[in-house]
Amino acid sequence: MFLSGLVCLAPLAAADEENKTAAEPPAIPVTVIAATNETLARVIDGIGTVAPLQSVTVRPRIDGLVLDVPFSEGQIVEKGAVLLRLDDSQLRSELNSTRAKRAQDEAQLKNAQADAERYEMLAQKGVAAAATLDQKRASLQQYSAAVDYDDAIIKNAETQLSFATVTAPFTGRAGFRQVDPGSVISASATSGIVTITQMNPIGVSFVAPGDRFGEIREAMREGIATVEVSTTDGTRRLATGELKIMDNAVDADNGSIHLRAEFDNAGQNLWPGLPVATRLTVERRTGVVVPDKALARSPAGLYAYVVKDGRVEKRAVTTAFVTDARALVTKGIATGEQVVMDGQSRIGDGARVSVSPWKGTPEGELPAGAPQAGVSP
Repeated sequence: MFLSGLVCLAPLAAADEENKTAAEPPAIPVTVIAATNETLARVIDGIGTVAPLQSVTVRPRIDGLVLDVPFSEGQIVEKGAVLLRLDDSQLRSELNSTRAKRAQDEAQLKNAQADAERYEMLAQKGVAAAATLDQKRASLQQYSAAVDYDDAIIKNAETQLSFATVTAPFTGRAGFRQVDPGSVISASATSGIVTITQMNPIGVSFVAPGDRFGEIREAMREGIATVEVSTTDGTRRLATGELKIMDNAVDADNGSIHLRAEFDNAGQNLWPGLPVATRLTVERRTGVVVPDKALARSPAGLYAYVVKDGRVEKRAVTTAFVTDARALVTKGIATGEQVVMDGQSRIGDGARVSVSPWKGTPEGELPAGAPQAGVSP
């Protein structure tokens, strides 16, 4: 009788198991991505303007007739290259005249010196009067002063003559020429000769929120304050440089702080006045990185679904920062764990899922035309 009871119970247990399996909902399709261990940069994005480190309007220091302008507009001129030659015939004549005057005074100085020495000897023998000796000594001093004055006049004349040739103060690109050979130029003219602009290295001026000056200062101290610049539409990166200067005060009007970075510009990708998008790195940290899209928001904070043994676990997540739609996770997800990307809205904690790998980018973007989890193409 006991055996017959067991035989009767066996079919009932099997039926209960079948009913339980039938009652459990089917696995929900989701896509997952593995959390990686990477170094992520914390950045401050902004807009800046390319600004040369040096730019001057070259002007003559004397008036004169222009004889030659030996440079081309738009040309890279080296430091010390001749930009302008003025007629220097009068200046050379004045220099020669002062040199002749010095030779004359020097001859008189030698004669006075010989007289003074001769009368010194005569005075010692009692032949020459002391008054005559004093007179000869005074003449010697007079001619010595005259020679010193001539030296000063010659130096001034040489300086004036040097002004007749104007050279580039530094290596840079020449702008539009403002004078032509045959014209008379004045030292007081505001237009000058040409504007020279340093092209390499070159600077970019931009601003950052003033309340982040502490991060920026620390990044400069650690040597990690790199700056990337790109076109304003973000389609092309132009150069990578280093932050060199942070202003000594936050602008009280708008709460920003002025910064300037320097860049190697041998390729001439940066041009003075060009608006650019800037990206300043203020921190580099290594840790668990997942697409920001994998993180959901709730009143309690961030959370994510992690797949484990065919089911999902809902976990609270803490992040340090997000860069380029990628989040650096400090709590809640470990390296290598599978995190749900698509299908989050159809699952809950403990839900059974069927997984497929994420086919999109690490930033969480799907390729054009790619279907999402559970959606037929």
